[in-house]
Amino acid sequence: MIYLPIHLAREAMLGGPVQYRWMYPIERYLCKLKRYVNNKAFSEGSKAEGYIVEECLTFCSMYLDDIETQYNKVERNYESCGEKSQQKLEVFSEAPRLLGKGVYKYIDSESWKQAHSYILKNCDEVLPFISEHREELMQQGMPNVEKMHEETFSNWFENQLSTFFTTFLSNIFCNTCIILVISYL
Repeated sequence: MIYLPIHLAREAMLGGPVQYRWMYPIERYLCKLKRYVNNKAFSEGSKAEGYIVEECLTFCSMYLDDIETQYNKVERNYESCGEKSQQKLEVFSEAPRLLGKGVYKYIDSESWKQAHSYILKNCDEVLPFISEHREELMQQGMPNVEKMHEETFSNWFENQLSTFFTTFLSNIFCNTCIILVISYL
């Protein structure tokens, strides 16, 4: 029994990793080709024909959008009603698919900023604000516009939204006060 560990180590050193000299995947593939044989008299032709048929079906199924194939079938636990919510941003229009028990993870501030900027950059509704921020930086004469945009966009966007909502809410408050005064009279 002492010989076996020495023999296995020497075999690995001489032959390399086992997956390069293992016959199991080849035997599995040959078994798959054997299953293609319908006519025992012409087994080679049946194997070749079966292989070509499978290749053709695989190639064609990659480009068929309306038919469910192995390349475009719905995920296993996908439960969508097929409708996207029109009231949300496009990034958040799909309902999340949660699997398993939730795990809390702590994210440091740098990762949080990166995730925040990634979501903002990939949201179509934010694109006008991105171009506006870049134009403002160019007008200020910043030397490295892209770097400054990366660093300051999320804070600038937050300030833009807060000023918009404060003016919007103050206008609503003034309008409701006027309506209340008029209705009181």
